[in-house]
Amino acid sequence: MFDLISIRKELHKIPELGFEEIKTQKYILQLLGNLNGLNIHTFNFPGILVEYSHGNGKYKLFRADMDGLPITEDTNCDFSSEHKGKMHACGHDMHMTILIGLIEKVITENVRENLLFLFQPAEEGKGGATRILNTKILDKFDISETYALHVNGEMKTGETASKTGIFFANTQEIEVVFNGKSAHVAFAEKGINALTTGVEFYLELENEIRKEFPIGKPVICAFGKMNAGVVMNAVPAECRLEGTFRAYTNENHEILKALIENVKSKIAKKYGVDTEIIYKAYYKEVINDEILFRKLKRKAEEMGIIFKEAEKVFTGEDFGFFTEKYSGLLFWLGVGNEDDNADLHSPQFLPDEKAIDIGIELFFQLI
Repeated sequence: MFDLISIRKELHKIPELGFEEIKTQKYILQLLGNLNGLNIHTFNFPGILVEYSHGNGKYKLFRADMDGLPITEDTNCDFSSEHKGKMHACGHDMHMTILIGLIEKVITENVRENLLFLFQPAEEGKGGATRILNTKILDKFDISETYALHVNGEMKTGETASKTGIFFANTQEIEVVFNGKSAHVAFAEKGINALTTGVEFYLELENEIRKEFPIGKPVICAFGKMNAGVVMNAVPAECRLEGTFRAYTNENHEILKALIENVKSKIAKKYGVDTEIIYKAYYKEVINDEILFRKLKRKAEEMGIIFKEAEKVFTGEDFGFFTEKYSGLLFWLGVGNEDDNADLHSPQFLPDEKAIDIGIELFFQLI
């Protein structure tokens, strides 16, 4: 039997960014080599598809993400990240451990089903799901259902939550660049201040979004980073804003995208500057199947686990590309404890390992 706590700690020590999960893949492959009855598929990039073909029906797919985040860990645990400036701050080490435990349980219980287990790279913004789907490897299997879970430090250990329909929003990461003209601040009239254009774009866009969506909060647009200039006494020649916009429907996504483009063009024309919008990572919204949702709720209650109806969130998750193609279900698994309330993407995030066995059993009951 695998020591899952130790496995989780070893994975936690070696966080790697998207499409760099070389050590992670090697470690998982070594573990899987100890198990029988599996067909292992790899790619020309990090990622593992485990095939368990021991039934006559369609395949169910269970997915875990592999990548860490560019965050410096501050947990003071004895298994902290050994990779400077990188951390499993989103719980993907827990996700992988749960999937490894599920595979072992399926083999131990001699389950007579057709199953797929996917260790997916690059969930955090680099398109891992679409890269996997574009290989067409999953098209070789008749997949009826697909499942994923995500740990949640704001829920008590073992609690679970989900909802039918749209669960996680679609998300788009962008950079907006304004190119002006540099000049010494003593002769500012000879330049075009790119910082001014960036600030005005930001404020004007907020105003336009409020007018377009005056009721409720069906969309968000946020810029968390802005850079301009190189020295304090020169008019900045460039201003770059980095952010994200998110919506629960594709219609609102397109409306928001058009607003951003229009405001950008308006500011560019007003100041006579060159502008560019760079569209980066994009996630589809996660849409949960109602039948699978009811199945999870029933199984959780049979296990004596507290099940809650979740609210939809503006969180991004590229599992949405799987729920677009297959009947799918994503759910929260509580990993909070009294000692540490830090949640996802925090340098202090340290989920409760007691949730590992609960996650395995929940997945197993969904087979």
